[in-house]
Amino acid sequence: MSIPLAIAACTSVIAHPRRSALLLDFDGTLAPIVAHPPDARMIAGARDAIAKLIPQFGMVAFISGRGIDDLGRLIDLPGCGYAGNHGFEVQLPGQPVQVAATAVSWQPIIDTFARQWDIAFRDRWGIFIEHKGATLSVHWRNAPDPQATQAEIMRVCHPAATTLGLHVTWGRMVMEVRPPVAINKGTAARELVADTSVRHVIAIGDDTTDVDTWDAIHELRDASALDTAIAIVATGPETPDALRAQADIAVSGPDEVRDLLDALATLLTGRDIDK
Repeated sequence: MSIPLAIAACTSVIAHPRRSALLLDFDGTLAPIVAHPPDARMIAGARDAIAKLIPQFGMVAFISGRGIDDLGRLIDLPGCGYAGNHGFEVQLPGQPVQVAATAVSWQPIIDTFARQWDIAFRDRWGIFIEHKGATLSVHWRNAPDPQATQAEIMRVCHPAATTLGLHVTWGRMVMEVRPPVAINKGTAARELVADTSVRHVIAIGDDTTDVDTWDAIHELRDASALDTAIAIVATGPETPDALRAQADIAVSGPDEVRDLLDALATLLTGRDIDK
């Protein structure tokens, strides 16, 4: 979808920015997917566009699978909300980080799993295990044979996680391992906008875990807790058709996400915002 058409879908947000929230994923949405997650960086111009939107919107927040400390370091913008580790860590603007109490008892199991499979897979298969505290991610984008490596992860690593009682989800060349509690990006979205005056939400993501965010805002709209809920997918070569179908709008990768945010910032900058 072109940027003008995306802007047209955001008319309620443009009319009422103070009562609107912008919820953003990071990897694949604002930063290109890279082989080694610590190397990820926001594309040029994205930070400036977001910085202009923070004082205009009622809420700008980032919802990511990354740990919240890592996410804050990469974003480095004051005045934002953050949800890391798929919602297991939430930080409202200007508030301390809150870690889900239900995840604490699972920490030793997550730690043990990370140590065991990092040793087992790192050298043999080229897998990178990203231990993020409350959750971990098993990446195989760097593997010499990604297809064979994924098959091995599904054959051995996935059952090992579920045997320990852990919950597994899948993304773009990544297996996410979490405690088996009802926390995800959708619960984080609900927590971020709860007890605010927000009535309009744009949520932008690129992967299957972002569907939880989209489902949450659509459910809030259907329950009349929101007036507007716009789910935007940042597409790329790996985007499945099913994921596109679950979003309201599609834009082309981080470049068009940045262009959309920049267009919103241009429309709002200099206006007398009081709504």
